[in-house]
Amino acid sequence: MSGAHDPIGSAARTELDRLTHRWHTLPVGQARSGTVHLRALASELLGGSVDDLGPATALDQVRVGVYEAARAGADDAVLGERLAHLRRTLAAAPHA
Repeated sequence: MSGAHDPIGSAARTELDRLTHRWHTLPVGQARSGTVHLRALASELLGGSVDDLGPATALDQVRVGVYEAARAGADDAVLGERLAHLRRTLAAAPHA
């Protein structure tokens, strides 16, 4: 079995885990309205627009974006801060 290298650094990994927990605890309406923020970050990290597949896949789109950005050499601290900002944005968003 090969040991696959995870390019995501500790700061980004910690914030991605925190974002995942926050996302899974959001009320459905708040998650629906929050997808725009997740898709925006995923689009930026991936260098192009991502399809709106709804709240069920928005977090996965961010995960792919973070993985690809880290693999391309993005700074771990910067990725971590971007994810922390996204998590705080979701926490501050009004409940729908």
